[in-house]
Amino acid sequence: MAKGSDKQADPAREGVEHLEAAAREMIAAARSMLDACEELLGDPRAGEMVASFVGSVARAVNGFTGIVRPPKGTDGGEGADGDDGGDGRPSVQRIKIS
Repeated sequence: MAKGSDKQADPAREGVEHLEAAAREMIAAARSMLDACEELLGDPRAGEMVASFVGSVARAVNGFTGIVRPPKGTDGGEGADGDDGGDGRPSVQRIKIS
């Protein structure tokens, strides 16, 4: 069987090149995250600020969706033990699958 022209790409080689490029990007992203974590460890106030920001975003998302309910005792919401929050609805809906 004759080989194709040089202009025709080898699909296997192309696939390996894409995987290699993706692996290099993942390594660069991991290094970036490690650098950010190292900075947070060096400045405790930065960690508190990030935690506060994440909490604010979670509260805002909860306000829009109403999906996440606060733990029992904070404002009368449901607890993790599956009891209702006083509104008579169970915290977990079980659906039978046959």
